[in-house]
Amino acid sequence: MTPIIVGAGMYTHRAGGAEEVRAPQELMAEAARRALADADERLGGMIEDIAVIRTFADSAPQFATPFGGPAHYPDAVARRLGLKPHAAFYPQLGGDTPQATLALLADRLLQGRARAALLIAGEAMAGARLAARAGLQLDWREPPAPDAPPLTEPGLLRPGMSPQELAHGIAEPAHVYPLFESAYAQRHGRAMPAQRERIGALFSGFSAVAATHPYAWDQTAHSASALIEPAPDNRLIAWPYTKRLCAQMYVDQAAALVLTTVGEAQRLGIPADRWIFPWAGVEVAEKWTLAERPDLAAAPAVRMAGTALLSACGTDMDDVAFIDLYSCFPSAVELGAAALGLECDDPARLTLTGGLPYFGGPGNGYSLFAIATLVTRLREAREPAVGLVWANGWYLTKHALGLYGNRPHPQGWRHLPNEELQARIDAMAAPAWAERPEGPGVVEAATVIYDRAGRPARGLLYGRLGRDGRGARFIAILPKEDEDGIAALLGPRPVGLPVVVGRQQEHNIARIAI
Repeated sequence: MTPIIVGAGMYTHRAGGAEEVRAPQELMAEAARRALADADERLGGMIEDIAVIRTFADSAPQFATPFGGPAHYPDAVARRLGLKPHAAFYPQLGGDTPQATLALLADRLLQGRARAALLIAGEAMAGARLAARAGLQLDWREPPAPDAPPLTEPGLLRPGMSPQELAHGIAEPAHVYPLFESAYAQRHGRAMPAQRERIGALFSGFSAVAATHPYAWDQTAHSASALIEPAPDNRLIAWPYTKRLCAQMYVDQAAALVLTTVGEAQRLGIPADRWIFPWAGVEVAEKWTLAERPDLAAAPAVRMAGTALLSACGTDMDDVAFIDLYSCFPSAVELGAAALGLECDDPARLTLTGGLPYFGGPGNGYSLFAIATLVTRLREAREPAVGLVWANGWYLTKHALGLYGNRPHPQGWRHLPNEELQARIDAMAAPAWAERPEGPGVVEAATVIYDRAGRPARGLLYGRLGRDGRGARFIAILPKEDEDGIAALLGPRPVGLPVVVGRQQEHNIARIAI
């Protein structure tokens, strides 16, 4: 009953015009056809589990398309392929879900609850935008078939921020990850000009990997300066991030994996050199909100999960040949790499695809493309090789890690229990939280958010009360009218600046005290 991956397929659709736009379920079906062809098409009749990663349109209202979508995505894909699955899964939102769902399917194969499984992700956000701008009236809605299996929605449905954080602007990931960037730069003693050069070099290296990937959305190898310097086609989003440093969500991409067991693969005569073995997986979460995090410059849950995963498999990071770190923004890579004991001076070591800004960030589904790419790399390796994928959801909040090999692990597939790990993380001391802060404080993490015209819209910061910055944590806004304060946050060392904070109506308002 050892679970294995026997098929991988990817598809990138580049519509030449609005009339060539395809619905997301069509892209998913194409990727699934490719995965089944890569495995053995006879497996189609054996698919008993089917899982589709939740689309962005079904995850957040701001991403809903005017064209709708299937009420039951797994059924919509299965009907296109003539499959008759017994169980269907549509996990809750999160970039962690491709790896977490693969672990769920591997468990079911190990337990004998399915003979084969199909895991799919896909988005058509670029096409939806193109069609909407052209004024097309499309209808992507589909009711489920009468005999469709019930839809199971695993995972945790929970907002990624507290109500007060949401009220102050903790919502868009592109406005949150720059906060980590500022804290990380300060932790490592770098002024922001040097930090910008560092992230430019890091993601320039990522883009070079994407330039060689046949399914990458952006196949341009960008220079560091082209990434970090604002330009008409590279506007500032939230300091220090420009558009080209942010995940590219408007893509039309799909990926799929076919899983079965060693016994079924042997029965069908699928060559053993096509098998990829999931070794182990683990899921864990940081303390949930930024307000609770012990350290805004670190990801301790990734460190603990990575240690547990490698230890369980009797290996260490030096033995891992292929790595894909979640890469929605530079700070995700930096904090993830640090947690796993990796350096950022060799970008090609940290990504298999080129990352979400360049390969593409197809909604919650990116890491399925990373795993599909890993399947190819492991098959191509002549010697025994191991690969690691780290998938992340919300704001460095939910993590799923997986180890894979082109040879079986002596202990077979293991889905590591996470109760003890999670209890240790939850027990970490959280800073006291000041909901209505008053008085002096010190900046702990900061960014400046820009409007679409490239003008500062507001400053956003976390701070600690007290002149020594050792008191309760708070969140605050700097209004755009505070030009001197905005300029200070755009200066070389925003973290550590003294502030005075107070309450105005429903918001905490800070001013720089220099």
